[in-house]
Amino acid sequence: MSKIVKWIIGILGILIALVVIISLSLPLIINPNNYKETISQKVKEQTGRELSIPGDIDLDVSLIGLTTVFSLGDINLSSSKDFPDTEFFSSKLAEINIALWPLIKKKELKVNKIILEGVNINLVKNKDGVTSWEDLAGGGQSPPEKKPEDSVQGKPKDGSGKGLASIDIGGILAKDINLAYVDKQAGRTVKLNNFNLDVGHISQGKAFPLKADFDIFHEDNQKKAVSATVVTKTNLTLFPDQLRFLAEGFNFKGDIKGIPKPGRNIDLEVSADIDLELQKQKVEISNLAIRQGEMGVKSNLSLAGFSDPQIAGLLEFPEFSPRAQAENLGMSLPLKDPKSLTRLSGKIEFSGNLDELQVNPIHLELDDSTINGTASVKNIHKPVFDLVLHVNQLDLDKYTMVKKAGEEKESSPEKSSGSLKGQVEDKVVIPADQLRGLTFTADMKIDKFKAAKLNITDINLKASGKEGLIRLDPFSADFYKGSVTLTADLDARKDVPSLRFVEELEGVQLGPMFIDLVGRAEIKGRADIHTDLTTMGSTKNELTRNANGKMKLSLADGEIAKLKIIDTIRTAKALLNAGREEEKQPDPGQQSEQKTEPAIINRGSDRPTTFASLTATGVITDGVFKSNDLLAESELMKVKGKGTVNMVTEQIDYLLTIYLAKYLERDKESGLVELADTPIPYRVKGTFDKIEQSAAIEEILKAEVKKVFFKELDKQFGGDKATEGEKKESSDSPEDLINKGLKSLFGN
Repeated sequence: MSKIVKWIIGILGILIALVVIISLSLPLIINPNNYKETISQKVKEQTGRELSIPGDIDLDVSLIGLTTVFSLGDINLSSSKDFPDTEFFSSKLAEINIALWPLIKKKELKVNKIILEGVNINLVKNKDGVTSWEDLAGGGQSPPEKKPEDSVQGKPKDGSGKGLASIDIGGILAKDINLAYVDKQAGRTVKLNNFNLDVGHISQGKAFPLKADFDIFHEDNQKKAVSATVVTKTNLTLFPDQLRFLAEGFNFKGDIKGIPKPGRNIDLEVSADIDLELQKQKVEISNLAIRQGEMGVKSNLSLAGFSDPQIAGLLEFPEFSPRAQAENLGMSLPLKDPKSLTRLSGKIEFSGNLDELQVNPIHLELDDSTINGTASVKNIHKPVFDLVLHVNQLDLDKYTMVKKAGEEKESSPEKSSGSLKGQVEDKVVIPADQLRGLTFTADMKIDKFKAAKLNITDINLKASGKEGLIRLDPFSADFYKGSVTLTADLDARKDVPSLRFVEELEGVQLGPMFIDLVGRAEIKGRADIHTDLTTMGSTKNELTRNANGKMKLSLADGEIAKLKIIDTIRTAKALLNAGREEEKQPDPGQQSEQKTEPAIINRGSDRPTTFASLTATGVITDGVFKSNDLLAESELMKVKGKGTVNMVTEQIDYLLTIYLAKYLERDKESGLVELADTPIPYRVKGTFDKIEQSAAIEEILKAEVKKVFFKELDKQFGGDKATEGEKKESSDSPEDLINKGLKSLFGN
């Protein structure tokens, strides 16, 4: 497009130059219309194009005012032979009014007025990539070779060394200028229509007003057409001898229509003061303000040196509401917290060059969060980033999206044995492609942080990365009256990234953590957990499924809400007793009306299981944790166990052995004290959401039979526990004693 712009400027320049030359060179008595054919012939020779001038060429010289008015009517310039149906250039009116006396006496070019009207330029690229303007370089002829002396800058051709002393133009008026660019190869059309320009009195070193308005249109085969109406104005000052241009009070207003997202019109306004010094290779942009709706940006920018630019600037974001801005653009932000994204402001200063850019300081305020820091980028071609940030508080839960009705149900995976939870939404959590080209260092501190309802304080994070090797060393934080420390190494150089991390949790209070996480204290106690894992993959399921390593945990003064060992054993024993009582009932045929359901004894409340201590170690293989040394102790019991926790399918399967304490009566657990010498198998099985647990009733039954049987034998045989009266009455034979023991055990 840069060539197109050059040709447009060149054509307009030739047109103006043609008017100036003709007005100054033709004698007053010559009719310029007599030279239409000659002019057309010259254009044909130079460009290969047909130039027609159906309109009149007027030359009016006022002897009283010593002015020359040259007016050129309709003209048309055809396209090349490859575009026979396209008109390349046309104009309805080109007029110039030149003052002769300043030119003759002082060599000052004073133009009273320049008028252009009804200019149309059509640029076309066909499907083969051939353009309608590429043949304009001399009609296919090679340009004349430059003489060595012509290439010497600043050397006058006539030896006089004198040119125009100054330029003075009374004004420029352009109406109805139209430009169309059609790219048939890419299926794209760009049009600049109804361009109007009004320039005031142009004089060296003096400000003059400039106003312009136009419509722009863009359309391609893939997207909806986008159009915009633009109005701009400024006060411009020219310093030709210094190659300096000063634009004060520059203002740009654009009304953009047809953008697919957000689907509404966008009003954009830009204002600034611009000082461009080409000779010194310097640009200063001050008081820059960009505003769209309620959102605005203020800035001051400076650039020195065009080949190796040194830049510096300040960006300010006055406070606005991103939520309100999005709504004005027709976009909804379905965030859970209605107060989120209601306040944003900031200030950023930067300086540097193409080798290194420093951003210092960074100050941002988002809702209740304040972010301060510095950043730098080295080597723009292969950037190296360095970031230092301090955040007072950050609540990510405020920015979670509200799920649409039915979305959660549809996206939730089926929970069946062996199935992978999250198969439907197995999102990528390690973007290996982006990480491979990332080189950085980061040092971040966050005073208060909340995510997934968990509260973390005093976060310190240091990380670095180079060509796909990412190192986190360390991540540390205060976590529910304890601490968490994490180190990790990620290798993203291969197609399947690998990860190793070591995590230490010390003194973490699980009760408050679970209340924040799920709204209830599923587990209580002070936890210490050590994890050392390696895994591979990019998605959550892959990382879970490929996890291997070891874990060690201990829990002091703990409580597990879903584990109800005492109540489960008591219920099992009550069922056993109820069954025994049912066997003692008379024959159903004799006393059917007196039949009652077996009673289930339930002493005490349905309370969770507490432990003074709980420890376990184990290994993780392919996402499954296996432990054989679980040990838990409390005043009421001792528990040993082994089993697995499948983190892939979110299933648990543990077999515990319960040893009840002999002093259960102290805790009013009557009815269980006689099981103190009986190891009770206890099964915990199910999913994380639904855990099933049961005591092995058959083992309780065996223990009961054994104790009752031998107690009765001991009693009948006159053991130490038998009373004197019992001993005297005991004269039965051993067989009778055994029968009595069995009858006592099984009823009648």
